[in-house]
Amino acid sequence: MISEPELVGEDEPFGVAEIPGPRAELDAEPETVGTDDASRVRRPPLKSWLWALGGAVAASAVWAGGLYAYERPDPDVGGYRTSRNLCVETELKALSTALGTAETPTPSGREHEGMDVASCWITLRDSTQKQSYESMPTSAFLTYTLHKKTDPGPEFEASVVSPTTALFGGETLVKLERVQELGERAFFAKAEGDDSPILHVLDGQAVLTLGVMAGSSPGPDGQEAPTDLSGIKPFMIEDMRELMAKLQN
Repeated sequence: MISEPELVGEDEPFGVAEIPGPRAELDAEPETVGTDDASRVRRPPLKSWLWALGGAVAASAVWAGGLYAYERPDPDVGGYRTSRNLCVETELKALSTALGTAETPTPSGREHEGMDVASCWITLRDSTQKQSYESMPTSAFLTYTLHKKTDPGPEFEASVVSPTTALFGGETLVKLERVQELGERAFFAKAEGDDSPILHVLDGQAVLTLGVMAGSSPGPDGQEAPTDLSGIKPFMIEDMRELMAKLQN
């Protein structure tokens, strides 16, 4: 049987090696085997090392599992892409036919890792109508929000009512009219006492809005009269469908 090597050639040993292990083992007097030259340290059994290693591996597995659960993959945006200029994406062919030529498009927007937002404001001017100093052109506004981290579905209806209410004074009653076969869910929102319809569409991770604000022009009696929007909803739906198709290409 081969014995462990001894420390020779010095009056004192090189020192006692530090052995990782439980606190009780560190505090205890190291077990030695006497020799004529120096003392030898007996190593702790291999079993304690295996327990320590197993505990570290288990802790790492728990941490990794929690990290995976926290860092969930981003939701599928259903082919929708970011729009850096919504006015370029928007033609409003149907509304232009009904209300006048689209002019002075004004885009805005921002991109974020969690949500991209784009908007556009467009004037619809009917050249066949008389204009006066007090006349106001009809206008359309669009917003497009692409949710890249969270699901907008559960809060969609509330998000339809709240901004419409704020737009018309904060305490205005808003009526919702369901639109069939447009996106996942769609509503026309209309404030009480106002004829300006706003179309809201939820389609997966995308939320789109198209609103038309009535302008005014001189009537037969010379007095300013608001633009008639009573039959405008089918035109808005047509333009919305076209915009949604473009944003998925």
